[in-house]
This record gives sequence, C-alpha cells and structure tokens, in this order.
Amino acid sequence: MAQKNAPTKQNTTGSGKMIAIGGAKGGIGKSLFVANLGVFLSQMGKRTVVVDLDLGGANLHLFMGVWSLTHRIDDFLTLKVPTITDIMTPTKYGPALIGGGGGKLGAANIHFSRKLKLLRALKTIDADYVILDLGGNTTYNILDFYLAADQGFVLTTCEPASYLDAYGFIKMSLHRKLTRLFAAESTYRQFRDFEVEQLIKGFIFSNTSTNSRHMSDLVEQMERSKPAHHRLIKELLAGFRPATVVTMFDAQDKVNELVSRMKKVSEKMLSIDLKYFGCVPFEKQIQKSANDLVPSVAKEPDGVFAKALRRIVLKMEMA
Repeated sequence: MAQKNAPTKQNTTGSGKMIAIGGAKGGIGKSLFVANLGVFLSQMGKRTVVVDLDLGGANLHLFMGVWSLTHRIDDFLTLKVPTITDIMTPTKYGPALIGGGGGKLGAANIHFSRKLKLLRALKTIDADYVILDLGGNTTYNILDFYLAADQGFVLTTCEPASYLDAYGFIKMSLHRKLTRLFAAESTYRQFRDFEVEQLIKGFIFSNTSTNSRHMSDLVEQMERSKPAHHRLIKELLAGFRPATVVTMFDAQDKVNELVSRMKKVSEKMLSIDLKYFGCVPFEKQIQKSANDLVPSVAKEPDGVFAKALRRIVLKMEMA
C-alpha cells in the first residue's frame, strides 16, 4: 500500500456530542456524576439525554428522581418499540432519560449485532448532549460504548484501588480500540492488513505481562515492518483522548499528586496524553442529595457541585 494512500482520520461526529462516563470500579459516583452533569447541561439550555448503559444493574433513573420506568433499553433491543425515542422518559429536572436493563439474567451480555444497533440508534438522537452512564467493568460491551463516544471520562477517587482500576480501564479501552482497528464497524476497514492485525494481537495477547510493555514498542515495531500503517497507529494514539475526573476527594494536594502520577504513567506506558478535566469534592450536601435521590445541582444551582461541573464543562468544550 503506497504511503500516499495510507488511511486518514475521518470525522463521524453528528450534530450533538456523545459523552461516556466510565471507570472500572463501582462506588465512585458515576451515576451521581451523570445525573448532575445532565441536569447542569439542561440548566444551560442544552437539549440533554442521559442513558443508563449499566444493562445488568441499572439505577440511573433513581438519581434522576424516576422511581419506575415504563420502557427500558431491553424494549428497544427486542423490538417491543420501534425507535430509541420511544423509550425516552421525561424527568422533572430537565434531561430526558433512557433507562437501562431490567436486571434479568444475561441482560448485560447483549449480542454484538444488538450492540451495534443500539450504538447506531444513540448516534441518531436529536440532542446537544447524549451522556452514557457505563457499568463498572471492562467487558467488551462497556469498552465499545466508551470508545463510540466523542469524549470519554474516566472517574476515579484518590484511593489506590480506584485509580489503579481507572488506569486499567484506560489501558483496556486503548487495547480494545487497537484490536477493532479493521473491524466491520471501523472506518479503516478498507485498509485491513493481516500482518498488522497479528502485530497488534501479539503485543496485546502475548504471554509476557503487558504491565511491563510500552506502547512505543508496538509503534516502533510497526514503523520497521509495516511503515505504510505506522501513521495510522500514530493517529489512533493521538485521537484517543480519555479525560479523568477525580471524585469524592478531601484534599487538593492529593488530587494534584494523583493526576500527575496518572498522566506520567499513561504517557510512558500507553503513549497517550491523559487529560484532566477537574474534580468534585466530598461534601455532606452532595452525599445528602444522593441519599435523597435529588440531583445536587437541582437543589443548589450555585453550589459546590455546580461550580465543579462548570469548570469541567468549560474544559470539555475547549478540548
């Protein structure tokens, strides 16, 4: 393949912006963050839809003040309703809500074709922002939802178990992106190359622990053996732009130290520039709002959470 014909990055973003909120550990406040971010954007006059993609244990609707759902994602996937808009539930706080699975056995393990159907449908939603609340794991489905977004957030606290899982989520997302480089849904499908696929799989799935392997090793190997695709891998790494948000912190110096450490490790091991969008402190008022199942920014539009979200949204829009 001639160098001039090497694939270039394509823009597939629609009129709105899809944001995915992930993190490989539960209990870090993902649903709380999604609910408040959705309400905050709605207060700004943005048409906003929040989507619960924790298909096995959905609870986002509770944080939005909705106690029961008439329709869920299951109904769309099983053709009980014809369109994605038919399962939207209005909320009294502004955003529309798409509720997750009903907790049935196997609900989280949707077939690949249904996942693609859901992703395509989510991208057709007529809204300024579509915010995805992902489950706390690194299954292929969760990673694919995360990678489909225009902007991905990875939430973490300052606890070691949390930020180690956050880094793991970022690494697994990048590995998944690499392994799907020439997949059926990829815009690079036409440039599929068996040797490139084998190089990627060898790097990710080799018996040697990937904890000690640097992404730069793969890039250098690609430059030597498949120079026509070298630029493609470089573009993929440059276009992978996860952003971390630190939640429930009690000291700013801990946040600064954590963010610095995560950025250095991500650059060294993954060859990516990890963005930092901001932090949300631990406040009794925020915790009380969560217990009351009322979004904090709805109760206190000028409170601590709202001010933190304002800074986060500003950085997101500038990214």
